[in-house]
Amino acid sequence: MPPSWLAKQKKAELIQLGSEAGLRLDDGMRRDDMVEQLDKYLQTNSTRLGHIQTFDSYYGTRRTPFKPRGESIVPVTSDDAGARSVVRARGMRASQVKSEYDDDLPTAPTSRSNAVAMATSPTIAASRTPATSNIIQRRRSSLPPSPSLVANEIEHVEARAYAGLNDLYSLSGIPETIDWNREACSSLAAVHLLITLQESLFLQRQIVPWLYAFDFPAFLPLGISSRAISVPDVFVLLTPAFWKPTLLWSSTSIFVPLLVSYFFNLTVHTVRRHGARVQVVHNEYDPMTFNIAKLLVSLAVYSGGALQGYVGQDTAATVLESQYGGLSGLLMGAYVGGITSIWQAVQR
Repeated sequence: MPPSWLAKQKKAELIQLGSEAGLRLDDGMRRDDMVEQLDKYLQTNSTRLGHIQTFDSYYGTRRTPFKPRGESIVPVTSDDAGARSVVRARGMRASQVKSEYDDDLPTAPTSRSNAVAMATSPTIAASRTPATSNIIQRRRSSLPPSPSLVANEIEHVEARAYAGLNDLYSLSGIPETIDWNREACSSLAAVHLLITLQESLFLQRQIVPWLYAFDFPAFLPLGISSRAISVPDVFVLLTPAFWKPTLLWSSTSIFVPLLVSYFFNLTVHTVRRHGARVQVVHNEYDPMTFNIAKLLVSLAVYSGGALQGYVGQDTAATVLESQYGGLSGLLMGAYVGGITSIWQAVQR
């Protein structure tokens, strides 16, 4: 049966006691299992944890109250019946023997054999001298600790260090940031946004030139050599060489697919509520229609299809050269967006 003091504690208090003692208790454990495990741990580490004030109530109920031992009666001879001897010893032998005699009784010398027996008796000396326990305690404290105590202390230090690092990690806000980013990326809109950003960056790298600005100084102690720093030429924004490819790509990859997906929205359903027909829209723009329209428009514009005469071939070639894989890269974005749209519909 577990001690009554541990049995009265709540789960949160048991977890706190275990953390202070250096024992990790899982929050999912049963309360009785926590009490049993903590009781065994406190019994095993009683030497290390017995002096901690938090566990005074636990160890106080398990200690045997101290009972002073009665004074040993030293046999004396008939001649010494009126004498009273006090023997005080330090350690395992007596250091002083003092006899006090009453004034009304005749005095008699103490037998030498009895005095020697009293002086050499560690039990009698220990029972009469409170300083003996202090000397023994100091001698024990000077001895090296046992391997089990060293292992328990190392385990306690490791547990406290782990708890400190865990608290620091929680207070840093990193877990909340990771969860927020995961939630933001786990959506169909995030997938389409990532594909669009990738295509736009590839296009801007092709049509925006970079000009030399200055040299980054070398830092030889760290092994860093001098490097040339370049910046984008912003004046290209005033030329048709920038706007023609940009408008063509944005029309085929963003605006036309959005327009088609808005009107051909397969997520719109008409239901009756209180006798009236009401439209229920799951998405303002149908993601599946968006990717199908992007696929068809890209094939019509960049592969020399029906719109070949309406689009400049140099402009279309610039867009295709900027993308990784050319036309296949643009179509791959539409494929990925269509697959994610189907997966989202299946989960619903």
